[in-house]
Amino acid sequence: MSELSKELEDLHRTVVRAVRDRVDTDCTADDLRLAMQLLKQNAITANLGISGPDELKSRMAGKLNFSAINDKKVLPFRPAPQLPAAEHPHTSGSADAV
Repeated sequence: MSELSKELEDLHRTVVRAVRDRVDTDCTADDLRLAMQLLKQNAITANLGISGPDELKSRMAGKLNFSAINDKKVLPFRPAPQLPAAEHPHTSGSADAV
């Protein structure tokens, strides 16, 4: 291993250790953002495993229960009518008038 590679590896190890220590002790929102950025830059992600996604989907389905609004009448969205340019409050008068 070249000397530069060894130095970079040691630096990386030191940065990771320092961030981990901050998260484990007096953790602030900035510390968490720093830790997340470090994880993302190193392509580290969580692995839910084989059964994890099914369990996660089941839990989310329970939270997204819309059965209470099944009998509600839904009104179609109608945009507000457009005013002609002369009647529009932001376009009438000159730009110099105050």
